[in-house]
Amino acid sequence: MRARAIVNPNSSRGRLARAWPEVHARLQAALGPVEVAFTDAPMAAARLTREALRDGVELVIACGGDGTNNEVVNGFFEPPAPGGPDVRVGEGAALSVLMLGTGGDFRKSFGAAGDVDAQVRRIAEARPRPLDVGRVDFVADDGSPAARYFINIASFGVSGVVDREVNKARLTKLLGGKFTYFAATVRGLLRYRPTEVVMRVDDGPELKLVVNTAAVCNGRYFGGGMHVAPMADPGDGRLEVVVMHDMGLVDFVKDPNAIYRGEHLTKPKVRHLSGARVEARAPSGAEVLLDIDGEAPGRLPATFTVLPGALTLRY
Repeated sequence: MRARAIVNPNSSRGRLARAWPEVHARLQAALGPVEVAFTDAPMAAARLTREALRDGVELVIACGGDGTNNEVVNGFFEPPAPGGPDVRVGEGAALSVLMLGTGGDFRKSFGAAGDVDAQVRRIAEARPRPLDVGRVDFVADDGSPAARYFINIASFGVSGVVDREVNKARLTKLLGGKFTYFAATVRGLLRYRPTEVVMRVDDGPELKLVVNTAAVCNGRYFGGGMHVAPMADPGDGRLEVVVMHDMGLVDFVKDPNAIYRGEHLTKPKVRHLSGARVEARAPSGAEVLLDIDGEAPGRLPATFTVLPGALTLRY
């Protein structure tokens, strides 16, 4: 199998760049020759993935964090026009991940250990499995319509503010991904004002909720280990929607670890829905920011849909 690693050298504060010669050697010992392409700009991983697939590569390995995964997944498709069709690149090729980023949340849905050796073994030994892909049609930061794919979790509310706080963080990243996201969550809760959002799942009724964070989940974890959707299955053709509403900082600090344990769903201010299509808008016109696999590209209104089994995952 012809394989190519798409590597974000800046991942984990440059740790991946320093470790890459050893990581590459371990990959090649397990898989045989592995070609390499390094990212050098935002969304470069998507471009490099399309180039690899058009060049006949059969296995693309995303090496970085959740943001790198997201860009690579977007490279398995032509850039989507808002409201337009989904067009695959490289039919038959598979995706794998080797995660060393700040969050590393996607791999946790599969019970994967974080060390390099364990992940390399998973890539070498795993049987291919179908992987659902989510899609978000939304409003970009510049006000234009946009669309983007995701494989883990897309959300809005405090989480969109948290993304921006994480991207600005410097000192907290020295203490690890979990602490970075926890500190950013506290700062986000101080900044964010819960906003009424109108949501509809599939053909169900419109729901008006004052949203703290609403997570549309293909995977189970986000925010540096928050177990937001324990019921999520990335291969079942559905999205799990977890809405935390009418909540503020006081609610969070009462039991800040509940969401890490996956026990938040029993709380009266948390609602769970499930479906294949989710629409969300803020009727007041307030700015409600998006988080898409840890990236922060825009805001509501947005429509989230699922593409069942759109990719093959080897992990």
